[in-house]
Amino acid sequence: MRATRSTIAALGACAVLAGCSSAPVDDAPVVRIKEAAKPSVSRPLDQVLPTGDEMATILGTPGFMGQLVEGGPDMLLQGVRESEATPVECVSAGYRLQKVAYQAGPVREVASRPWAGGDQNGPTHSGFFGAVKFATPDDAQAFFAASAGKWHRCNGQTLVLHQPEHGADGSSRITDVVVDTRVVSAVVLHDDGSTIQRALGVASDCVVDIEITDAGGGAQGAVQIADLMLQKVGVS
Repeated sequence: MRATRSTIAALGACAVLAGCSSAPVDDAPVVRIKEAAKPSVSRPLDQVLPTGDEMATILGTPGFMGQLVEGGPDMLLQGVRESEATPVECVSAGYRLQKVAYQAGPVREVASRPWAGGDQNGPTHSGFFGAVKFATPDDAQAFFAASAGKWHRCNGQTLVLHQPEHGADGSSRITDVVVDTRVVSAVVLHDDGSTIQRALGVASDCVVDIEITDAGGGAQGAVQIADLMLQKVGVS
C-alpha cells in the first residue's frame, strides 16, 4: 500500500507535536544534547497520547479516537523502505513513525493512535500521533538532534518514493521547516493533493511523532499537540 495516498488517507494521518520557535530555516539549527541525563519517564506511553477531548480543544472540531497500538520496536511503521526513498534522510520529515527513520536508535517501546475529526456531516481532519521510548534520555536527545538536522536540510526538497508495485512513483515536497530546542515541525505537500502537518518533539527518554491533515496556518496544530504530549511526559 502506498504511503502517501493509502496510509495517510486511511485515517492514519495523525498528529502530535510540539512548540516550534520562529527561528528562520536559513540559519543552521543548533540542537544541543543535555549533558545530564534526566530520569526515565515512568508514565506509560499510552498516557502520553492525547485524548479525544484534547484533540477537539486544540483543533476546534470533535472527533473519534482510533485503536491504540502499543508494543516494542516492531510497532514502528514499514510503509517506506530505505531502498525506495530518495533522499532517504527526508523520510522522517515526510512520513510518520517509520521504521527506516528510527531503526538506528535503541527503541524500547512504541505507542500510537489515529484520530478522525468531524461529525455527522463527515470528516474534516485526520491525525496520527505516536510516542517512542528510547533506552535512555541521551539516546532520545541524540535521535532528536539528528532528526532536526535532517528536517532542516530537507526543507524545500522533494522526497520521491520508488514503489513500482503500486503502479507509479510518489513524491512529497517538504516546506516550512522550523527547528526549536525541543520540537521540529514542517508542512508536507503530497502529490495526491493532501497537505500534512508534521512535528517531532523530545522530552526525557521519549520522542513524540505527529501527523495531521488539513494544514491551514502552517504546522500550528501539530506543534500544539506535540507540546501537550511533551508536558504529559512529565519533564519540563
